[in-house]
Amino acid sequence: MKCSVAILLLVFASFLGVGEQILDYLVRAEIGEDGVVALTEEIRVRFDVARRGIFREIPIWYRLPTGESYRLRITVDEVLADRAAVPHRQYTEGRNLVLRIGDPDRTVRGEVLYTIRYRVARALRRYDQEVELYWNAIGMDWAMPIARARVEIEFPPGLGATDVRAVGFRGPLGSTDPFTLDWEEALLRGETTGLRPGDGVTIAVRVPEHAVRLPGAWQGFVWFLQDNLYAGIPIVVFLGMFLVWWKRGRDPEVGTVAPEFKAPGGIGPAEAGVLLDNRADPRDFAGGILSLATKGHLRIREVWTDDKGREPDDFELVATESKAPVTPYEMALREALLGGAESRKISDLKYKLYEKMPGLSARLYMDLSEDGYYLANPDHVRGAYYGLGIGAIVLAGILAFFAQSLYLGLAIGVSGLIVLAFAPFMPKRTGNGIEALRGVLGLVEYIRRAEVDRIEFAARERHFDELLPYAMTLGLTDLWTKKFDGLLTKAPDWYQGRFPTFAPHWFGMRLLMLQSSAYSAATTAPRSVQGGRGWSGGSGFGGGGFSG
Repeated sequence: MKCSVAILLLVFASFLGVGEQILDYLVRAEIGEDGVVALTEEIRVRFDVARRGIFREIPIWYRLPTGESYRLRITVDEVLADRAAVPHRQYTEGRNLVLRIGDPDRTVRGEVLYTIRYRVARALRRYDQEVELYWNAIGMDWAMPIARARVEIEFPPGLGATDVRAVGFRGPLGSTDPFTLDWEEALLRGETTGLRPGDGVTIAVRVPEHAVRLPGAWQGFVWFLQDNLYAGIPIVVFLGMFLVWWKRGRDPEVGTVAPEFKAPGGIGPAEAGVLLDNRADPRDFAGGILSLATKGHLRIREVWTDDKGREPDDFELVATESKAPVTPYEMALREALLGGAESRKISDLKYKLYEKMPGLSARLYMDLSEDGYYLANPDHVRGAYYGLGIGAIVLAGILAFFAQSLYLGLAIGVSGLIVLAFAPFMPKRTGNGIEALRGVLGLVEYIRRAEVDRIEFAARERHFDELLPYAMTLGLTDLWTKKFDGLLTKAPDWYQGRFPTFAPHWFGMRLLMLQSSAYSAATTAPRSVQGGRGWSGGSGFGGGGFSG
């Protein structure tokens, strides 16, 4: 029992380091022109009990005010004991690089001089027009007193005492006790005595920025990524989103597009507009109104309140009966516009139509996806990615504020922006959808190139009416109506204007006014909901169509 207690006391005493001390500790730092600091430490230790060696802990991980992790790059060149090579092992523990110096199979006692030579990259940082070395020359992790501590700093050639600014401190962490540094023989030297366990020496030295060459921006960026793995999140997110788009969002090849003089079967003007750009735009809505009119399901009448005016003040939609087939969207659109009434002015639809537009857009998306033109509802797909991207940006703001990590927040925020950038391209058309799109693009080519003067006189009016709604949804109203200047002399039966004469080009301008009025009615929110949601398919008349 007594033997066991004695052994425990010896072990406890060895951990306490009873009677051990560092007799002399010299740190020599050489600031190189290449921005690398070469350090030599000579540590003379006196052991009163048998030891295998010492541990030298060098802080290498730091956290900057921005939340960025900053790691020094240390290369150990040589470790000696009494001027002879000695076994050593290095590893990272916490924020420190730990050097375990000594032969594990051999103990030492008495005085031993340990020499450590190593190089440090990233120890120098630029501040304004100066470069600073802020260095914990003698660490505060020593559990034994230090009788004498010395620091020497050597500078690149050409620097004198007037070029260098330096300050030093000694004592425990946070101490402001000065450590004096003097210029002697082209070196800065400082010395102190009587450091207690936990005391250290910290120096801060600044030189003109032209004196050293710091690593370039690319090297700094690589180090930043290595030290802050979260900075690679945007890269991973981009690659992941690209892979998802490649597998789930990329459309099959459209192939060769040939002019088509009629729309693909089963595809109305509004559906054609969605297929073109994957969105329900205001033009698609206006094209649906024209389609109902050309099929005889309603009549459009100009409303004039000023006899001297040059443009109509409003448009009135009048209910008519027809057996011409309509798409499910057009059927829902007619109900939203008239609601069983005999007629309605576009201006009277303001506020009333606003609440119905999301449902009409959803009808378009649902019909196209259920009919097999899309892999999934394009609005749902797009909305899911928009939600994910916006959620990431909100999370980024929360992290930047509460975690006080600017770069982590920035990385997640940029990742959110990447997801948002991919969102419009994620809806995927099926093979049937691509075939229908090819037909729509063929219709675009036909409207651009058509020589309508070669069409038989009796067929011109019908052909004009058939493609007019498509021309509107494809952004080609002006081009299509101009082609019939001088060929058509009376307005269509479904349109009632003020003047007896008819010019297709001016008629096209009236239709664009109708489109503008319809867009205004559809997107004007009641005051109780202003500031809420708007048109789900985009803004203005840009959409994704073609201009003439």
